[in-house]
Amino acid sequence: MGVEPLPRALASLALVIFSVTAFGQSPSVTKVDPPSWWANHTVNPIRLLIRGTNLSHARVLSNNSSFRITKLRQSSNYLFADLHITPGTKPGKYSLFVETKAGRAEAPFVIERSLNAEKSFQGISADDVIYLIMIDRFADGDAKNNNPPDAPREANDRHNPRAFHGGDLRGVINQLPYLKDLGVTALWLTPWHDNWNGLNRCDKPWCPNTYYHGYHAIDYYAVDDRFGDLATLRELVDKAHALGLKVIQDQVANHVGSQHPWVKDPPLPNWFHGTLANHQLNTFRNSVLLSPHSHERDVRNVLDGWFSDDLPDMNQEEPEVARYEIQNALWWVGVSGIDGIRQDTIQYMPRTFIRDLSDALQRQYPKLWMVGEVFERDAAQTAFFIGGHKGWDGIDTRLDSVFDFALWNTSLGVFMNKLPMRALRDQLKYDALYPDPSKLTVLANNHDTPRFLSLEGADMKGAMLHTAFVLSVRGIPQLYYGEEIAMEGKDDPDNRRDFPVSAFEASGRNGKAAQMFEWTKQWIRLRREHSAIRRGRMIDLHYDDNVYVFARQDNTETVIIALNWQDKEQEVTVPFKSVVPLIGKIRVGKGQTNIILPPNSAVALRAS
Repeated sequence: MGVEPLPRALASLALVIFSVTAFGQSPSVTKVDPPSWWANHTVNPIRLLIRGTNLSHARVLSNNSSFRITKLRQSSNYLFADLHITPGTKPGKYSLFVETKAGRAEAPFVIERSLNAEKSFQGISADDVIYLIMIDRFADGDAKNNNPPDAPREANDRHNPRAFHGGDLRGVINQLPYLKDLGVTALWLTPWHDNWNGLNRCDKPWCPNTYYHGYHAIDYYAVDDRFGDLATLRELVDKAHALGLKVIQDQVANHVGSQHPWVKDPPLPNWFHGTLANHQLNTFRNSVLLSPHSHERDVRNVLDGWFSDDLPDMNQEEPEVARYEIQNALWWVGVSGIDGIRQDTIQYMPRTFIRDLSDALQRQYPKLWMVGEVFERDAAQTAFFIGGHKGWDGIDTRLDSVFDFALWNTSLGVFMNKLPMRALRDQLKYDALYPDPSKLTVLANNHDTPRFLSLEGADMKGAMLHTAFVLSVRGIPQLYYGEEIAMEGKDDPDNRRDFPVSAFEASGRNGKAAQMFEWTKQWIRLRREHSAIRRGRMIDLHYDDNVYVFARQDNTETVIIALNWQDKEQEVTVPFKSVVPLIGKIRVGKGQTNIILPPNSAVALRAS
């Protein structure tokens, strides 16, 4: 007896069931990192990390002869592959394909057009004055991105100092004229990586909170939707460059946020140091990194421990992690045209990784600059991480700069009446530890520290002298948004208050705000107009408990900076026949080399 043939629909269904059973489900691609690259780049091949489903036993193909794919490594949801890009490949959109026996999925890829190297990637030097902006708290230029559809209303509560307040990249663009008028030359923006839009609820004092600050990335290759998009970022960089302002990106290679897709499904078992359920917390006994006598257990804790339970620590000793993060840093530079990088929490990553990251950046962008956050008040610790010399471990990190937290801490102590004036000179003697102290970044304050005017014992006189000192001492000065208008704020998050909109205009500044703005602008202008202050050597002329006088001298001029932290006049001797005031007023004493400084003053003089 013959067999009745199946109807056509049932036959098709049977074929699908057979295909799924025999070969599994078709692959899908949800993300390709990096999403684009450049022909003729110093990194070739690049390492692709493809995320999707059903990627086991997959291969990556291209129907374009400009690409060649080798070295596959795959799991069910991730695929690593080396993409070789033929030199001369034209910019444009291309397609790669992920293929298994069950089917094929497209993996889009772009060859970028290289940006103009004469206008981009210019680096930072002592000729610059850096201005730190917390994007969410500076200026709201686009109200349309304030309420993402996946964000609870409570996350956008501007009355909550730990919620999102609406600042964005468009707001920074709109205020570029204000920044140009102030005189700063480089803008350091807190991270613009995409962060979780949600809200943390708990029974702790810091809840409810959000990741408005940007340090909990959920996508290393995306601009946060609350801040704008890649096109807006490029517009910001272009418009800043047109005004002579540089841009510094805050990068965070040390950790990601706990909401990152990797946390529940890491590309490799050792992608992180531990897991969300099982990890060690950092004890922050950071001096073990400096000492050659430390126990390996203690070193591992500082390098491997998580900052907090919601900051998974990346494992840069895994080559795939290191490669991913180095490529990511290069991608942001190339795609945006930024001039520098501030690398967050840099000492908590292996020194070999810092070296390899520095080398890769400098090979492709020789002028590019990177400063590392080594938050230590010990100059020996910060000196250990700056490049230009080898540590006891034989490693030169090649890192361009570190923040001079030791000098910052001393300056605060002096101008809060906690330390004598001679402490400034006593701290500066440790410049002997650095290959080139002029490369240090000298902060006035930042987003992790209370604002000056909220410190115990601080007042406007101290704030003004502290600012004058930071803008005239050796190194690269870095200001913090709002302190030029005498903003106050205690510990985080109070130190991250919204910049008052009215203060962007001169008519909206009065009293202390107007006084501090003009003072800061005056000292920035002095620095800009006198090369000796920017690049000259430092010479101590006089120091005691009340007064510190030093010279900045190059082959064109000598500028004297005199700081008197007494409530009465002070007479000091300087080894020059005559001086001409540049900022402030003095009286000449009995001898031609004697000057009388006003009470609580900072003055600048040209020696002749």
